[in-house]
Amino acid sequence: MKFRLKITIFAVIIGTLLIPAYFILQTYGVFQREKVLSDYALAVDVNGKSYEAWPLINSFAAMDKEEDNRQLYYRVDMNHIQYLFHIAYQEFDVRPSEDNPYLAGTVSYQSTENEYVKSEKQYTNAKDFTTVLNFYNKDKEVIYTYQNTGKGDGQLVQSIIHQGMSRSSNGGSEAARDPYINVTALFHDKLDIDVKLDVDEEHKVVTIRMNKAEARS
Repeated sequence: MKFRLKITIFAVIIGTLLIPAYFILQTYGVFQREKVLSDYALAVDVNGKSYEAWPLINSFAAMDKEEDNRQLYYRVDMNHIQYLFHIAYQEFDVRPSEDNPYLAGTVSYQSTENEYVKSEKQYTNAKDFTTVLNFYNKDKEVIYTYQNTGKGDGQLVQSIIHQGMSRSSNGGSEAARDPYINVTALFHDKLDIDVKLDVDEEHKVVTIRMNKAEARS
């Protein structure tokens, strides 16, 4: 058998094996540019110190894998996404604690009448409606609307796979894929707030910093 023919057959075999492997890895989010923060503690920066962000949950937050200009994402369909707005508007106090040597304490969110995310029905007639999530600023103005489909919307909401997590579906299991909203982009464009992430890989802490947006040219 000629050498060139052997090479061709070898390439076909390798290609046949790599194609399904690629799709399997893609299904589990290996090639996506974001990762869910289940392996990190989620914190809020206050005067250079990191305070636990609870009830914000690490497994409902995500960030870009690339270090440059990392974006923060959060599950769009979770009620406690409200607390990100409280951070943006500084509607919280801190409770110092020495329980965790890697965090300065916890955040205590203030009781407020402001409701920044509301699930609402949009009727097309007297019988039919769709469920939407409306996001509001402090002036009670709608800044973004997401049709609550559980999927990305091609704008600020995208589907992110939680690597290592699976769900039962139709008698089988599949990788957990959920809708996350780009909090960094939303807050910058609609609230004039810059959202930055400090990632401490050694101590497994991701700290959220929010400040008024820098002057734009």
